[in-house]
Amino acid sequence: MGYLKLVSLLMFFTSTLLSNSILGVGYSYSSDQAKKNSLADLSNNISVEVKSEFKTSKKKLEDNYSKSNESLLELSSNLPLLGVDFKEFVGSKLVKSTATLSSKSALKVYKLELNRLASNIKTNKRFLKNSNNQSEKYNILNQLLKDIESFNKHKIVATILNGSNLPKIDITKSQIELQLQKISSKAPNIDIAVNKLIQNIDKKNIYISAIKPSGSYEVTQFAKIVKNSISKKLDNVYKSDDAEYFLKGDYEILKDSLFITLNLYDLNNKIVYTNTATLAPSAYKNTKYKPTTKDFDTAMNSSMIGGANLKVKIGFKGYNRANGIDLNNGDKVDLVVKTNRDICYFLQGSTLSKNKKYSYLLPIGSDNSQFTNKITGDDVNIFKPLFTTYVGKPFGREVLTIFAKELNKKGECEIKIPNCRYDNNIQLCLLSDKPTIGLISTRALFMPQQRRNEKEIKLEVAESSIDFTTSN
Repeated sequence: MGYLKLVSLLMFFTSTLLSNSILGVGYSYSSDQAKKNSLADLSNNISVEVKSEFKTSKKKLEDNYSKSNESLLELSSNLPLLGVDFKEFVGSKLVKSTATLSSKSALKVYKLELNRLASNIKTNKRFLKNSNNQSEKYNILNQLLKDIESFNKHKIVATILNGSNLPKIDITKSQIELQLQKISSKAPNIDIAVNKLIQNIDKKNIYISAIKPSGSYEVTQFAKIVKNSISKKLDNVYKSDDAEYFLKGDYEILKDSLFITLNLYDLNNKIVYTNTATLAPSAYKNTKYKPTTKDFDTAMNSSMIGGANLKVKIGFKGYNRANGIDLNNGDKVDLVVKTNRDICYFLQGSTLSKNKKYSYLLPIGSDNSQFTNKITGDDVNIFKPLFTTYVGKPFGREVLTIFAKELNKKGECEIKIPNCRYDNNIQLCLLSDKPTIGLISTRALFMPQQRRNEKEIKLEVAESSIDFTTSN
């Protein structure tokens, strides 16, 4: 394990500087949907940029929240998009839209917004100090929580765009959350907590993500119950592609309570609403609320393979902006992959259900290869369907990861496949009965220090995952 950590560190120390221009591409039959798809693609590419250049991001930020791996990784999703430059190309069948975020056009806008947020935070800190009313304090603290989260996210993007001399704030999200926990009354049941969380939301066409444990991607039984309760009370859509707003949040497990933070985002990932609620033990005593796959989440966050130019994304059709999906028995899903270059790839699955845990390779091969396939030509830059499947046993959390590598100049595939053994019981080629080990050992194949010649170094590799939970 120590060797793998060292290799990971070296990979980041030798990585290139963060880009000052990031591109998103979207296709559709209509201009509006193509633009929406390009914005979603841009949002994904920014998040990948931060995660794949994680060490560089932390070094450049030098703020309190960047000192915690978990904090920065949580902030790296739903990053705000300001000053985006759109271009449209109408083809014979599809409309192509590109969304570009560059230092030249957007950095000034981000600096203005950072200054505005810093000013608001300073003013509300003063109001909080002078307030003696508990209800007023609660509202001020929630506004501070919203502005601090927004400030941190805007600063990450400004940093990616090579911004310098950016504003700073002297208060953290955790400090505000601690004050909220002290003054908040504890809801005796989930329904009361949910009513409090969404009391001022009047938006429509909302995609509701499960409120997951802090630092985890797992959809627990508690998270599922909370989501179902929210879904009954808000105008919501089933797939993220149909959404105008996105409701996301997490909960912190405290000694004698659960503390939920909820954010509502628009299409540009601007936080338009924030609220919190504290639950008494009676509200969750009969539900499973603790994550059981924490070790796997740590491994997922420990390193990520991402090239400066090669981008790849795996997902389910209709879930462009999904951050963890919960599916039900019998649901039909179409697995799709998008890449910006000619690649070959393989798919690795991780099953993390309570009674069955293992990692495996999917038999999606072609050209006399059982596990590797290619995406080339007209299939580049679109979401290419791979296969359709129906949700079934074993139920629980699953992760599908794509490992991709550019084709060489002759159009040949040089990707390395991890060793696996066929298991008759599950009828899959098994990598490991410990998904964490399976993920780490596969990533080790792609570390720069194991590339032995210049030819391999020029062929970039990339990684992307889709995280979902299934239930009966």
